[in-house]
Amino acid sequence: MNILLKELKATIKSLIIWCLAQVFIIYAGMMKYQGFSDSKVDVTALFSSFPKEMLVVFGIGTVDISKVAGFYSVFFLYFMLLAAIHATMLGAVIVSKEERDHCADFIYTKPIRRFQVILPKLFAGVINILIFNMITLVASLFFIAQHNNGNSLFSKVSLTMLALFILQLFFLTLGTFLGSLLKNTKRATSLSATFIMVFFLISIAVDLYNKLDFLKYLTPFKSFNAANLMLDGQIAAPSAAILLLLSLIFTALTFIAFNQRDLAT
Repeated sequence: MNILLKELKATIKSLIIWCLAQVFIIYAGMMKYQGFSDSKVDVTALFSSFPKEMLVVFGIGTVDISKVAGFYSVFFLYFMLLAAIHATMLGAVIVSKEERDHCADFIYTKPIRRFQVILPKLFAGVINILIFNMITLVASLFFIAQHNNGNSLFSKVSLTMLALFILQLFFLTLGTFLGSLLKNTKRATSLSATFIMVFFLISIAVDLYNKLDFLKYLTPFKSFNAANLMLDGQIAAPSAAILLLLSLIFTALTFIAFNQRDLAT
């Protein structure tokens, strides 16, 4: 319990910053929607004249972005990207920061096993991403209601946040695995960032070129379709199951790799 509380205290400042960034993205997105709505411009026709490459990069597909639900679904790409960076970096650092700070001997020489140290760290990571997710949910409901005649689209937004949390779990455990596998925290965070960038570029490439559609199975960013979540109220159950399974595998690998590594003090 002491380790859990210590980790939560150590991560609270960064968590606040990440949450504020997410809230700002939601606020800015809804303000942009309001601007389009007030201008009376046919947004769909306007964006249809843009190059496909530009629309893909900005996450604009075939959804009707003249509606709040469609416009909000466009921002799911940014939610995933920000949440992935936060979760992966958190996971990579939380299991190895004692070595980075040269104080590993103060905790790992105590009469407890390594898994008894790693387990509360993982719990702290899950609590962090859950708080991040809940802040995203509350901010989304609030700002959507402000621009949708009081209708917050609660059920659809909640389903979207469930998909986001599953993605967060995947990236958190990926980060903990990399953090436990590599001896250097900077290497772990750098490799984590590389994975995220590769996953993101693959998702962009899949949207740009139909012939690369088979690559969608290699990136978690294509596991869920924002339009299906926000417009149809449907979540891809197979994708959710695969990501949860991978999260369990990465968790097991985290314990195995960390138990076998030599700790630098």
